Amino acid sequence: RDKRKQIWLSCPAMASLLKVDPEVKIKVDSFRERITSEDPILNIHDLTQIHSDMNLPVPDPILLTNSHDGLDGSNMKKRKLEDCEETFQGTKVFVMPNGMLKSNQQLVDIIEKVKPEIRLLIE
Repeated sequence: RDKRKQIWLSCPAMASLLKVDPEVKIKVDSFRERITSEDPILNIHDLTQIHSDMNLPVPDPILLTNSHDGLDGSNMKKRKLEDCEETFQGTKVFVMPNGMLKSNQQLVDIIEKVKPEIRLLIE
């Protein structure tokens, strides 16, 4: 039990207990150097720099009324959901009012640069 605590206390302790093939370690280190030296966008230490504005509208807040005071129009007819459910079968799909959201182009660029390098490392 004490060994487990010792392993999880710090990363250097964990690294010293792991046995890594020196050839694999050299490949991983060269991969890290190659990736970080290629492009400054891959040298990001603060992930808040990778930011993309979303065109996502925020709905108006729901206003609650007191139904016990009689001022909320209790005589108004309400639409029943059972009628709608009978005509449409299947899973309900939520649609974005402004269409599809665009992906973060900076993340897409990073993935396109790193993905082939990772595949080479795996092979």
